[in-house]
Amino acid sequence: MIDSHIHLWGAEVAAAPWLAGERTASIRRPVGLGEYAAAAGPCGVDGAVVVTAEQSAAETARLVAACSRDPLVRAVVGWADLAGDVGAADLTGLAGIRHSVVSEESGWLRRPRVRAGIARYARSGLALELLVAARDLGDVLACAADHPSLVIVVDHLGDPGGAEAPWQDRVRALAPYPNVRMKLSGDDARPAALDVALDAVGPGRLMIGSDWPVSTLRAPLRAELGALVALLGRLSDTEREQVLAGTAADSYRLIA
Repeated sequence: MIDSHIHLWGAEVAAAPWLAGERTASIRRPVGLGEYAAAAGPCGVDGAVVVTAEQSAAETARLVAACSRDPLVRAVVGWADLAGDVGAADLTGLAGIRHSVVSEESGWLRRPRVRAGIARYARSGLALELLVAARDLGDVLACAADHPSLVIVVDHLGDPGGAEAPWQDRVRALAPYPNVRMKLSGDDARPAALDVALDAVGPGRLMIGSDWPVSTLRAPLRAELGALVALLGRLSDTEREQVLAGTAADSYRLIA
């Protein structure tokens, strides 16, 4: 199993406004790789993809340095300013960059500077990871159509909520774009949402991710991964292996 979505952060990120509040008190502190490794050991995790939780070049550099020598970390997904001029130095040690589109105004992906930045970034051969709301899935489709060689990873199934019709229609519209992948992760990873995603994109474009340590607000890592694996019960062995490891390996170009 490759856990395709974990976060690690230091004191600076722990103090960020998005972690404020009573609900997140247990993870409003530094969380490191050793803590994750201890929890992941009994879960059959062979590798993990560390995804930045902060849109910061400094935090990206810290993650690369912290993870560069640990064999458990198969890839780091950091951040770079897509509205700027992303250069090779911004991408050192990364398998992709991530942007929180939900933090932007609707239509951010359609802005001319962002579109130009994505076009430049697409030439890097790395993945583009997007945290989006259902409102943004049409813009993801347009981006995928513009850049068919760019692997686009949609976090947390694209915010399915209760898997209402608008989200379903937008996910199904992604079916013809094989460069779009989706993560089975987050609060709304439930049977109804998975059924739609499987029907639309298939197991070869889905990957499992625990969203640790955010997921510990719901359950310990072992229970979270167990619940996600249980959702795959109706798949064949080959299909299940794709969701558990194959799609992540392909999307982030991981070494076997």
